[in-house]
Amino acid sequence: MEHRTERSDTYSVSIEAPPEFVWQAMADVEEWPRFSPFALAVTRTSEKTFDVTGPQGPVVLATCFDRDLLLLDHKVVLSDGAEVFIPYRVAPNHLGSELIMTNVKSPGDSPEEYAEQLEWMRKELDGAKDYVEGLCRA
Repeated sequence: MEHRTERSDTYSVSIEAPPEFVWQAMADVEEWPRFSPFALAVTRTSEKTFDVTGPQGPVVLATCFDRDLLLLDHKVVLSDGAEVFIPYRVAPNHLGSELIMTNVKSPGDSPEEYAEQLEWMRKELDGAKDYVEGLCRA
């Protein structure tokens, strides 16, 4: 029987900044190299697309951002043409925010590859927390 779903893991960090501030800071994809181990270099190619150089080589990132809903969702198009949808959201947490990302295992990913993706996700969100809180204090 073919699997209809794959494993997924969600990680979140609490950020001492208002949701709108967090969304605005995170929506600037060209700044992601400041905190993301996935985005070593970013070049805007259109209003909603970016060439991103990461640890595994170049990919295309296409944003599906929605300011009103505080969504930072995006698609990553891998070099083989496969697309990976990344749910990425900001949620209110009293006077601060939660930054939430979900990683869904691709069918061909080995357990080791998926574990590496989860580590990148945690590092990215931990880095984003430090980055956004630093901006908010400035």
